[in-house]
Amino acid sequence: MKQRCIQCGKIFYPTNENFLGYPQGSYFEHKQEYKVFHSRSCMDRFLVKHEDVLIPIFKQIKESEDINNARTRENQAERKQATSP
Repeated sequence: MKQRCIQCGKIFYPTNENFLGYPQGSYFEHKQEYKVFHSRSCMDRFLVKHEDVLIPIFKQIKESEDINNARTRENQAERKQATSP
């Protein structure tokens, strides 16, 4: 599937079987439609260029994850107390 890099406009052809296109990750499968940059340097330039918008989003995601993790720990503690004599 033909993709156009959202940073520089270069056309590239990512596939699920190779490492062409970014973002990449080895611990989970990146589908080719999620690869929107042709190179790591283009991805880095895009992130730096838009950091004023992205940083608050990343912080909000982190805060939300922290809240969800705290709720999960509380629920596990409550279940543990309910099952213990």
